[in-house]
Amino acid sequence: GDEIFLKRAGSHKLRISTGPCCCCCPCLPYVAITRRSLFLLKLGSFQFALLKIVFTILSIVLWTNGTFDLADLSIKGAAIWINPFVGILTIIALWPVAIMFMHLRTALRTIKIIPKYAMYQLVLILSQLQTAIINILALNGTIACTPPFSSAARGYMMSQQLLILEMFIITLVTRLLYRRQY
Repeated sequence: GDEIFLKRAGSHKLRISTGPCCCCCPCLPYVAITRRSLFLLKLGSFQFALLKIVFTILSIVLWTNGTFDLADLSIKGAAIWINPFVGILTIIALWPVAIMFMHLRTALRTIKIIPKYAMYQLVLILSQLQTAIINILALNGTIACTPPFSSAARGYMMSQQLLILEMFIITLVTRLLYRRQY
């Protein structure tokens, strides 16, 4: 809980110069662990969960109105503004998790926190970044169109097939990491 964490780690400081946002700024000061800093770290992660839903609903509403099209990459298109903003929110949400991981990795080494965190990062990269790259390649026509599928539909299908296989392998590895021996 928060109270026990603050009591145990209150005398330490958090290093905020971690990835993905500020890894290239080692001159940033260390921040004291207080109730407020802990709340800001939680808020930094929670904002993605909340705003991702808001932007997804906004995309659906715009799509039903006919103004949201993933293939429309003009400056006036909604997709060119919403999708990069969701990517920025993802990076901002990863930052507090990385700050806490850097602070707790030695204390939680006995419960395999480093490989668990690596699996967490891998899931985010594969589910967000890989899908975005495949969709961009499909929209540019790099992924070939083969009837009956268009280039975009084939890219979406390839992305989903890859995710199914990758998540199955990650599930097996994660099951080993989280399995307790009694």
